[in-house]
Amino acid sequence: MTKLNKHIDELIVRVLSEDCTSEDKRDLNAWLEQSEENSRYYKQMQKVWINSRGLESFRSVDVMSDFNEFKTRVGMQPKVVQLSLKRTIMKIAAVMVPAIMLLAGYSLYQSVPGFGKWQSFATVNDTDEIILIDHSEVTLNTNSSLVYQKDFKGKERRLKLKGEAYFKVAKNPEKPFIVKVGKTEVKVLGTEFNLDENSDGSVYLAVTEGKVLFSANNEKTHVVAGEQAVFKDGTIRKSSLASDNCIAWKTGSIVFENATLSEVLETVLDHFNEVETIVNNSTETNLSMTSRFNNPSLEDVLVELRIHFKKKVEINDNKLIISD
Repeated sequence: MTKLNKHIDELIVRVLSEDCTSEDKRDLNAWLEQSEENSRYYKQMQKVWINSRGLESFRSVDVMSDFNEFKTRVGMQPKVVQLSLKRTIMKIAAVMVPAIMLLAGYSLYQSVPGFGKWQSFATVNDTDEIILIDHSEVTLNTNSSLVYQKDFKGKERRLKLKGEAYFKVAKNPEKPFIVKVGKTEVKVLGTEFNLDENSDGSVYLAVTEGKVLFSANNEKTHVVAGEQAVFKDGTIRKSSLASDNCIAWKTGSIVFENATLSEVLETVLDHFNEVETIVNNSTETNLSMTSRFNNPSLEDVLVELRIHFKKKVEINDNKLIISD
């Protein structure tokens, strides 16, 4: 390997710091003309120099260790560098250490909620509502969280959901509203829908107004008002939305219109945290239930269930047991 290649990093630093001779410039230009790889390497170094100029955070740092780590991260090809001048080492530190700090800061800005680009919103025991900068409204169910781009700059409005939430999206055809939940993604321009992620990884989507694009893996489907879609076991299944009881957690209203026993039990399981599992040991019945509740307790609904279906209903250790 030539002496020029061994000392190319030192040479670049001297030229960028304008502490170089005319011979240094000639040597660098000659090296740049040797290959496109050399030119790309220099442009990367130049970009780092420009972005980190003026920062002074290099004292008490393992300069060469950080320098090599930085080159690995940005994809620079390793170079053998022999540096003997303390002044030159400090110049490299002055460039590279702040650059690493910039990269770390940029990473935090891009990915950590509350640090820069992203903001977070979460609930524990109560539901809560937030109005985003675009005037979209999001209501979070209990034990749910939302991470979203603080200013919605760019071509998209991006959010990440864990748990359950109801979205009332402000219409903007030029900037799609995209919610990532689990392994699925919902893309809309302006509409209303409910999203619920279960502990088993399944995701339930119910559209109450407009149209959304629901996707998972390589599968995509449009879901319109009055329809629901479920992502489970790696596939999406779409069906009619039987009722608005999927958002009873938000509205407080539960309505049954000629509902079967299984439909009532499904709503009970979804709406009441006191019920974790349901065991139905009863025989099939053709009876149905028509009733309306406003902010009911679990017992309010169970009383009606017993009357309409003529079943024995009891709850034991968060398990709802149905028998004849």
